[in-house]
Amino acid sequence: MKTNRVVIIQCRLSSTRFPQKAIKQLGSKTVLEWVLNSMKKVPADRYFVATDENSFSVINEICKKNDFECFSGSLEDVLKRFCDLLQIVDAETVIRATADNPFLFYEAAIDSVEEFERRNKKNKICDYLTYQGLPHGSGVEIFSKDSLLKAASQTSDPYDHEHVGPALYNHKENFKCEFVPAPKKYNFPDLRTTIDTYSDFLRANSIVEFLGEKQEPYTTEEIIQACNIKQVQNPVIFAPSITKGHGTGHLHRCLNAALNKPFYVYIPQDKTLEEADQIISEYKNIGLKESQIVSQLPDESYPSIIVADTFKMTKTQYNMFSNCKTIISIDEGSEYSDFCEYLLDVIPSYEINRKSNLTDSSFIQLPNNKKENNNHSQTEEDIKKILICFGGEDPKGFTIPLANVFALAFPVAKIVAIMSNENNQQIEKNVNVVKPILNLKEHLYEYDIVVTHYGLTAFEAIYAGCGVILLPTTKLHKNLAEKYKIPLLQNENITAEEIKQFVKSNNLFPSLPINSNSNSLGDFIQKISEGQKLLCPICTQNSNKADKIIARNNTRTYRRCETCGMTYMSFSLEDDKSYEKSYFFEDYKKQYGKTYQEDFESIKKQGLRRIENINSISKIQNKNVFDIGCAYGPFLSAAADYKAVPFGTDISEDAVKYVRNELNYPACTAAFPEINISEQFGLFQFDIVTMWYVIEHFKNLDSVLKKINSILKKDGVFAFSTPSGEGISAKSNKDNFYQNSPTDHYSIWEPSKANSILEKYGFEVVKVVSTGHHPERFPCIKNSVKEISKKSLKWKSVEKYSKLFNLGDTVEFYCVKKRNCEN
Repeated sequence: MKTNRVVIIQCRLSSTRFPQKAIKQLGSKTVLEWVLNSMKKVPADRYFVATDENSFSVINEICKKNDFECFSGSLEDVLKRFCDLLQIVDAETVIRATADNPFLFYEAAIDSVEEFERRNKKNKICDYLTYQGLPHGSGVEIFSKDSLLKAASQTSDPYDHEHVGPALYNHKENFKCEFVPAPKKYNFPDLRTTIDTYSDFLRANSIVEFLGEKQEPYTTEEIIQACNIKQVQNPVIFAPSITKGHGTGHLHRCLNAALNKPFYVYIPQDKTLEEADQIISEYKNIGLKESQIVSQLPDESYPSIIVADTFKMTKTQYNMFSNCKTIISIDEGSEYSDFCEYLLDVIPSYEINRKSNLTDSSFIQLPNNKKENNNHSQTEEDIKKILICFGGEDPKGFTIPLANVFALAFPVAKIVAIMSNENNQQIEKNVNVVKPILNLKEHLYEYDIVVTHYGLTAFEAIYAGCGVILLPTTKLHKNLAEKYKIPLLQNENITAEEIKQFVKSNNLFPSLPINSNSNSLGDFIQKISEGQKLLCPICTQNSNKADKIIARNNTRTYRRCETCGMTYMSFSLEDDKSYEKSYFFEDYKKQYGKTYQEDFESIKKQGLRRIENINSISKIQNKNVFDIGCAYGPFLSAAADYKAVPFGTDISEDAVKYVRNELNYPACTAAFPEINISEQFGLFQFDIVTMWYVIEHFKNLDSVLKKINSILKKDGVFAFSTPSGEGISAKSNKDNFYQNSPTDHYSIWEPSKANSILEKYGFEVVKVVSTGHHPERFPCIKNSVKEISKKSLKWKSVEKYSKLFNLGDTVEFYCVKKRNCEN
């Protein structure tokens, strides 16, 4: 059936930002082929790719395979190229797409061309139409052939001639151009699917990796789904050390973790590790995809998650990683560890001055093959096969000299020496020099002794049941070997007789702190990559400096902002909490032994005490009190007892329903600070604003405190309570305090720093009340052999001390809004 339509794909290979992008491989097809497949779904009489003469031969071959015609025209004057093609095509409607958009919404293209034709059939002339609101790179343009030819004859503007469409819509006085809001199912303006840069190409590859390749082009729903998952939004990129002298273990670990995972491995072209290409080729043979190896990192437009396995991160490397979203680091020992949101230590370390989030040797991929009936014999007769291995590259040249000495010491033994470079040195007759062995760990059990340096091979060999001897290649390796009691040759200049004596007098089979329950590093990194990176809730912006690390634990990292002094959660693996009915009932009961409503009177009693504190600053009677996070209303009830006028808000519908229906106080379900109080309550400002154990739940305190300032009258009172970062729990056992801190507490307030933070928002702290005093948490009572009675002098003295020096684990701040401080 004749449609009077022509589809034209605009394509050239001379792009400067990302050259030849149209013929880059995206899965098994070129980018252009993805475009052609999508546009072939749009009914038309003829399908063309309009390219330039220099690109024609390459593009034409692709067109032939995909049932498209290829037309060549002007390189720079794209408008002329289109018009020259249209002069020889019998069509009324033109559907234009570009060859750098592999994820076109073909359904939207069909709908938009039908809309274009429908408008023209109603005698409403439409020269040009496109949907607005599609992802950048998923839309097409529809226009009249005759209109474009006319427009081309009327414009000499270089921009019009370079971009086609502007010849029409930049001259609306002559042409009817419609920018139609896209239907809801296509309207995702914040998404990006085009390929204009290398970063865009990496995103496109991640989309294909997630969705898998199909014969039919992806549907709109599939593309949207892919664009919204973390794997696509923030790609995980391993950055191993590929520097000569650092060994091959870092590269092996990263490549192995990337197998069968949607991860990339960054291998820069200036790598100095000579074995890198061979090792990568070996992993490709067992399933690693070509597209997983990348030679450059995406820019800030496509923030990635970097997994640094760099031995010691350099300043150059940090500068390269600084555009990423998150840095996860493995066995990191450099001065840049504070820049890493998550630190994983796999290999047992030596006197390291920083704390990791997790130390777990189970991520060492231990060998499946182990010696059977290992009697740990060290007699000369039982030593038949010895492996000499220093990471393949052996930068200090230890391999051959040591192999020769061991060959002389054990003349009947077979000595296998691993070297990646060609050996030009003379060797003993029982020495066999071999290239690096693929999957070496599964062959270690074949050897009686393994001579290596401190690292993965040493751990794997011990687990496989081999005798192990280390040669320290660095001072750190020497210290580590001594710490874990692994036999250590003090230097490489040792005689055969000395080797014999060394083997006889040392235990070559040490026990190491290795978790034999091997875990998948790839699975763990996938979990870590889904964590949230959080900014300082006050400053809300990235800094060139790393905020000081305060604490790390398995699921979170805490920092102190160098700018404002706030302590905050900077990284979390925990899901955001939902403050529904269960939060106040089941969850509350687990922590306190009763539900929130069962504890109502006790909580209200605390509210009455707080009212007294507020009353001492500003008389509360007849004042409007607004309680943010009012829950089931115990503080509102306390305020009403003091003849105040209470108002509340909470994000729990059930809680607000209770306040309205049972307590009869005005309250609304709304997220703060988005609430519009004039719409909800008919007020613009309140006399008193309160937050009781609520402020710590906000990820963005800047907007919260600004909002409070705006809804609080001059000289009004702002009061809130929160856990204290300077209480006895935090002071006596900092790591335990942060480990036990609720996962939805994003800020930790410290009384000594609160006023300087709050004054930025126009508040002056006029009263601080230390609460939550727990003598049992003081070491002198907690560590006591005998149980200390609450009635004892010691208990009472500690409690008095706690109150005197404000060491309570919670704290209340009472502030006054200063005059002339409106935000």
